[in-house]
Amino acid sequence: MSYLIPSDYKKQIQSTNLAQVIRGDATIQTAAEDTAIDEASSYLVQKYDLATELQDTPQWDGTEVYKAGNRVFLDAPAYVAATSYDTGAYVHLTVGAGMAAVTSIYKALQDGITGAWDATKWKLVCPQYQIFNAKYPAPIFNMQGSYIIGSPVFWKGNTYVCLIASRQFSSDTVLQFTNLSNIPYSNIFPDDPAQGPQYWGTPTPFTIPANTDILNTTFWLPGDNRCKQLVTYLVDIALYHMHSAVAPQVVPVQREKRYDDAIKWLNKAAKGDITASLPLLQPIQGRRNRYGGQIKNNNSW
Repeated sequence: MSYLIPSDYKKQIQSTNLAQVIRGDATIQTAAEDTAIDEASSYLVQKYDLATELQDTPQWDGTEVYKAGNRVFLDAPAYVAATSYDTGAYVHLTVGAGMAAVTSIYKALQDGITGAWDATKWKLVCPQYQIFNAKYPAPIFNMQGSYIIGSPVFWKGNTYVCLIASRQFSSDTVLQFTNLSNIPYSNIFPDDPAQGPQYWGTPTPFTIPANTDILNTTFWLPGDNRCKQLVTYLVDIALYHMHSAVAPQVVPVQREKRYDDAIKWLNKAAKGDITASLPLLQPIQGRRNRYGGQIKNNNSW
């Protein structure tokens, strides 16, 4: 399993060319993807919530229990005329050939489907490898958010309900702290061992039950919630390492350039020169993120 999925490579390399690069050895691709993720993490780990962003994107398995925020891709076996399919079965079917080929996922609408393909007996679901996201049962807790009593939040696998409203500081109160880094946070983390229960009550675990269909919109939403730029650059880094693993002396110039561009982007994202669409780390309890500067005085006479 990996953050990347097979269709991520389509924009940068054809599947036949990719197979030639790795010489049919899937372990080369897996190792290159792992290296790319480790390389990217070394730049981004201090600023971004990589545990959330870089989680695996496995193929959906209806028998599995999933957590809110998980992502999966949808694939299914190819349709076989000699097989009998019942209601709810998933298959994939490819229409066209070569560059014009389109592969889609279908869901059976009745029992006992067999023989030649009959589109009236199937529901078109989505393109092959479509990503789905497990919905959050409540807004994700934000340390800087403003909550009133009764506000629901989701944090680390559990839902909570606000029992004490967020603290609000007047401008005069803020001035008393002198430095921005001294201003207390407005909220207590729901899982704070000392004050969490007082502010947020008892946690309620949340999971998506096994045998929940991927088309159940109460729990699942179609769509790729990964950072599109990061996906592109990880593919570039992985392809560079695949070429290096097979023929280190003849890595194509294009792959070297795209690798260099990816590293430049990671540097900028790490330094804050660009705003990457990645989830930011929230302050760790007891180890606050520090930032400088004095509080501006708005004096008037």
